[in-house]
Amino acid sequence: MKRRNPLLTGLLNMLIPGSSHLYVSKNWLKFILFFIIYSAMIVFVIFLGNNIQRIREYTLPQGLCTGILLLGVYAFLFFNGMNEASARNGEIDSTAHYQAMRTDTSKDDVITKLAKLQRQRDEGLISSEQQETREAEIKSKKE
Repeated sequence: MKRRNPLLTGLLNMLIPGSSHLYVSKNWLKFILFFIIYSAMIVFVIFLGNNIQRIREYTLPQGLCTGILLLGVYAFLFFNGMNEASARNGEIDSTAHYQAMRTDTSKDDVITKLAKLQRQRDEGLISSEQQETREAEIKSKKE
């Protein structure tokens, strides 16, 4: 699990709504869902801003109302993307801390080490790539 840059995630989410889910967790379902929802929200805000602008009582310069509303939506998208990356980074940090606090397996035999490694994977403490790497290390030390 890689750490993700919150600023980059926020900018990507502004450019392509929902892309923060794809960049941070590679979740295509959430990406498609949020892309549709946020795109519909942007279209609605443009429609709303243009209709407010057409009301005769308001004498705002052309596009100002729509621009202000879009600024709010894009700020929301930016901060939503930043929060997505920050939450993921927090999960990674807490997992790393928890792993560091676990008991040392250097004195155990190979079978016990592999069993503990599998339990860590089952608990979601390590990724499958980390599990494969550590299994290779344990098996290479055995030989």
